[in-house]
Amino acid sequence: MGVIHDNLSRRKFLSSAFMTLGLSFGLGTLFIRFGQFLTPEKKEKRIGEVLIGNFTDIPDGAATPLEISGNKILVVRSKDRITAFSRICTDLGCLVSWDAAREQFICPCHQGVYDKNGKNIAGPPPRPLDRFEILAKGENVYIRV
Repeated sequence: MGVIHDNLSRRKFLSSAFMTLGLSFGLGTLFIRFGQFLTPEKKEKRIGEVLIGNFTDIPDGAATPLEISGNKILVVRSKDRITAFSRICTDLGCLVSWDAAREQFICPCHQGVYDKNGKNIAGPPPRPLDRFEILAKGENVYIRV
């Protein structure tokens, strides 16, 4: 019976070692980048107050469309109360409009209907309209976005 020599040559050992090292480095980098993709950095939300006008400048019973910092907003005044809602429908993201005669928000996409408080009352919208906080400082009206 002969003796079997399983000795690796130096060249084959170094080649295998460098390939293993390169593969480990490449896969490690890939997994780190994939992990960064799955858990993005959280940005701080900056909240500020924006002057939207004088209380008397906002027409009673009508909705005033505004765009502040990329937010599409409808400001509605009814008697002594001012409310602000997002114009983005909670169903598909269409822009809702105000029907002054019925005092309702109407979504043109699927005929979704919201009452004057932003609550979904008919159609496919799954939840009420998003609301923005209104602040009154004297006669001036501010919206917090």
